[in-house]
Formats: sequence, structure tokens, C-alpha cells
Amino acid sequence: MAIDTLIRWYWVQILACISNILKMGSHQRKVKLNQVKANWTPELHEIFVDLCLEQISIGNRPGTSFNKDGWVNILNSFHTRTGLGYEKVQLKNHLDVTKKHWTTWHQLVSTDTMKWNPETRRFGASEEEWVEYLEANPDAAQYRFKELLFADKLDIIFGVAAGSGGTVRPLRRRRHNYCTTLTQPSTRPKKHHNYLTEREAPTHFSKYQDDSMNTGFHAVEPVSAIPDSNIERCYDAVESRSFMTIQSPLPKPSYSIEDCIKCLDSIEELEQGGELYLFALDIFLKQEYREIFLNLKKSSTRIAWLERLQTVGPQFPSHSES
Repeated sequence: MAIDTLIRWYWVQILACISNILKMGSHQRKVKLNQVKANWTPELHEIFVDLCLEQISIGNRPGTSFNKDGWVNILNSFHTRTGLGYEKVQLKNHLDVTKKHWTTWHQLVSTDTMKWNPETRRFGASEEEWVEYLEANPDAAQYRFKELLFADKLDIIFGVAAGSGGTVRPLRRRRHNYCTTLTQPSTRPKKHHNYLTEREAPTHFSKYQDDSMNTGFHAVEPVSAIPDSNIERCYDAVESRSFMTIQSPLPKPSYSIEDCIKCLDSIEELEQGGELYLFALDIFLKQEYREIFLNLKKSSTRIAWLERLQTVGPQFPSHSES
């Protein structure tokens, strides 16, 4: 009887485990069914890019990643503006993919031999130079005849982020390509159908040209020469913050007693342990004397100043003065 009871108990435990596994699988399937599949059209992509710029401009990306408040604001604003229930992980994945595209593009236009002209938005590289570059960087083939869509804005997002590590800075600023605001969706008709915009392709170059490069893309429509004020303010805020980070002022000298003693010991003409040396140690208790001593450039000037101060008589600080 004891054995039969034990066997029944084991079977109950096994069935309970199987039931829990089936419930978990059913729950995961429901979650996947409820999750909206992300379809990143150029319109949605631009909204997402503008929301990222907005969070950068108000300081919600202190380093290379958005903080918690930044992601909450991006997610909520994206839901409000699009009506789509994309989840945070989907937005993060899209940001990672976008960064990969931008990295490939940025490397391409930053290569001197490719001769990218930001004003004409054309490459000046020869066919041979293109062939050589694409052999080493095959991912750049997609940009042979089409440039990265919203490249100016992505320069701000990823250029500044990488710049915090001291390796990449945003490309030359182009003021003629901004066409939407950060707070209102664009009402201008969109004719492009991917993250690339088409440039006129030379007929003699066909090695890296395929059907995807010839169909479904259109030239970027001309836009007003006056940039959107919100985008400009965003660029200025990010650029200013990045410049201040990189061009931080030099630390103020401490004028410590330790620094003064090191400087004093370096004067060969001064006998260590002598009357003037010990006098100098006494006056180093006063901040003003330490500043004067360290700011004097020549050893002879420092000695002359110490001798004069020894003759005149210094005013020593009280015990409460540092």
C-alpha cells in the first residue's frame, strides 16, 4: 500500500508540472497574439526619430542610452501620435537597427576617397573607388544610389552619443532638410517608401544595382529653406551640451600646502631646513601666500619674495583660517 501511495503521489506531481507548462505556453501565445507586429513605414520612422531628438534635447539621454523617463516619454508619445500599441522592446530594437544603418552610412560619407558633398548630396568617387570600397564594406551597397533617410537627424542622435566616447562627431550641419516639428505630425505627402532616398544613378554603373534600387523610391521633395524652429532648438541644445562636455574647463588649481612644498623642494638655491625654508613653511598656512608663491614663475623671484616677506613680516592666519 505504501508503494502504491508513493507512485500515485509522483504521478500527481508530474501531471501538475505538465499542466503548469501548458498554461505558460498558452499565456505566451496569447501575449504574442496581443502584441502588434511592428511595421516601420517612413512616417512612423520619422515620428520615432523626432521623439528621440526631443528627449535628447531635454536631457533624458545623459550618456549613450535613454534613461527610464526618456523611454517612458518616447513610448507614451509614440502611442498618442500613432495610435499603435508598439511595446518598449520593439522601439528599442528599431533604435538598434537604425543605428546600424546610420553607422554604415556615416562611415561611407566620412571616407575621404568617396568624396561626399553635403551641399549637392552626391558622391564624387569614381567607379573604381566605389568597387574597391564596396568590396571591403558590402553593407554600403544600399547607399550607392540612395542616401539614408533623415540622415541629418540621425547625425544628432547617434553622432552626439558616440561623441560622448570621443570617437564620432555629427557631420556638417545642413539646414535645408528639416521639414517636420517635434510636437505635430507632418501633413506633407510622403512619396518615399523606405529609409533611403533616391539619387540619380549613372547608367554606366550596374555591378551593385538591382531591382530594389530601381523601383519603389523617389527623389526627396524640395522643402523650405527655413528650418523648423523646434528641430533647430533641439540641435542647438544637443550640440551645446556636447560641446560643453568635450570642451570642459581646466580644473582650478588647488594651491595646496603639498604643492607648495614640492615647489619649494625643487628650488636648488634654497637650503632645505634653513631659516628661509622654515619661514616658507610657516607662511604656507595662509591661502593667499600659497597662491602668490605658486603663481611666481621663476625660482629667483620666489626666493626674493620670501626674503622680502621675511624682512617685512607676514600676517599669519588665525587657527580658524585654512
